[in-house]
Order: sequence, then structure tokens, then C-alpha cells
Amino acid sequence: MKDRTIKVTRPGDRDFPQKLLRIGKVPEAIYYLGALPKEELPAVAMVGARACSAHGRRSAGTVARQLSESGVQVISGMARGVDTQSHRGALEGGTPTFAVLGSGVDVCYPEENIELYEQILERGGGILSEYPPGEQPVSWHFPQRNRIISGLADLIVIVEAKQKSGSLITVEWALEQGKDVMAFPGRMEDPLSEGCNRLIKNGAGIVTEAKDIIELLEWEWKEGKSAVLKLQPEQAVIFSALGDEMKTLEEIVAVTKLDYESVLTGLLQLQIKGMIEQPLEHYYVKK
Repeated sequence: MKDRTIKVTRPGDRDFPQKLLRIGKVPEAIYYLGALPKEELPAVAMVGARACSAHGRRSAGTVARQLSESGVQVISGMARGVDTQSHRGALEGGTPTFAVLGSGVDVCYPEENIELYEQILERGGGILSEYPPGEQPVSWHFPQRNRIISGLADLIVIVEAKQKSGSLITVEWALEQGKDVMAFPGRMEDPLSEGCNRLIKNGAGIVTEAKDIIELLEWEWKEGKSAVLKLQPEQAVIFSALGDEMKTLEEIVAVTKLDYESVLTGLLQLQIKGMIEQPLEHYYVKK
């Protein structure tokens, strides 16, 4: 553990997160790399579908970034989809973000998130787990891990979730812990919105923008400098041609009426700015 700079804290230790002492099943230990969440700053857990929509990815990233810009710590599980985008958005906002794993802290899961894992640590955040180093991710770890995600947070936000979703396990833990729950509303016919819409119907708070969360936290809203990104004319044309659904390079060329090289260059520049992504080769979508 010393060689890998892994630290451990237990109930009764001075650095053990006080919020975890107030949950029903207190972990025997928390292993961590980097830092632990600061008690004096508010923390919001953002979770949702792994196979989320482009709209869900973009919404999670935007709200997480704005929360982070206002000094709110974002807690999530570094899973694919909503978790990943929440951490990425938080990194853009500047306030450290924290990932709670269902494996040992020295086991990056999923493996493709190794860059995100490293960025969280490089920018003052932390990787946490109740499982000892070397422990591999197994299915039963994740429902238990979710109680720590909700336990570290002041409130929980669900971005997208099916009617039967692992994210709703986090909600169950949150309610047991007496935490507020908020959800993003969605379209009636969208299966990824069924869980969120049902939560709202049952009394969860509605999130339409980051300010909704800030107000419930009774925290100060700060207008972030990254809220508006200046685009060159061709970049703006290309960005406006993209929507919630993926488009091929050829489709973007056809819509924008720009030449192939200009579109390719513009797409690369928008990717560098973090405004679009390439889920598949030659397919592009807004974040």
C-alpha cells in the first residue's frame, strides 16, 4: 500500500468521513488514493444509466461542470455512461471530484476509464473503496458500494434510469439515510426516463438546471467561465449541425455544405474543446 500511495482510514480515525458515520451500515475501512471529500464543501452524488443517451451524457456533463464551478463536490462511481460524464464535467469545473469503486482502488474498472481515473487524482480528487487493494470488481460489490456514494453526498441526483435500474438502489440507500433525491425528467416514451419520472411522481425534486440543485443545497451559485465557449464561424456551423443522435462525417458535410477537410478539422477542434465526442469511428455527437 505504501509503494502505491494507498491510504486507509477507519471509524474513529481523525480523517474518516464523518458523513459515513451517519449511515446504517458503516464501512469497516475506506481505502483511498488521492484525497477524501472535504466536509466543509457540499457534495452531490450523480448517478444514472450506463447505456445512457447522448442527451443524458450531455446533461450530466453540463450540470456536473456547473456544480463544480460553484464549489460543489461531485461524487459518482466511475461506471460507463452517466457516472463517467459526471466526473468529466466536474473536472472541467475545477472542484475535485471523487469516485467510489466496486473494486480495490488500485483496480481501474472499467479499464477504458484509466485516463479519467488518473485525471481525478491529478486534479486533487480521490478514488475510494471499502474493498482492500487488489480486490476485483464482482457484481455484488456494486449495490453495497452505492450506499457509500449516497452516504458521502448531501443529496442524490439521478440523470437517466430505467424502471429497474442499479441507480435506483442508490436511491433506496439515500432514502434510508434521510437524503434528498432529485431526478431529471424525461419523455414518456423513453425507457431511460421511466425510473426518473417515477421518482418525480413519488416526490423527488425535479432538475431542469444546476441552479435547482444549488438552491436545495442552499449554496451560492457562481456563473462559470466555461459556460460559454467562443467558436469560430465554421466550428459554430458544424456544432449546430449535430444533435442528440449520432451523425456520420458524410452527413455533417451534407448538412453544413462545407468541404470534407474543413469539417474534419472543425470536428477535431470541437473534440479538443470537449463539446462533442466520437462514440464510433466517423460518427459524432454533442456531449
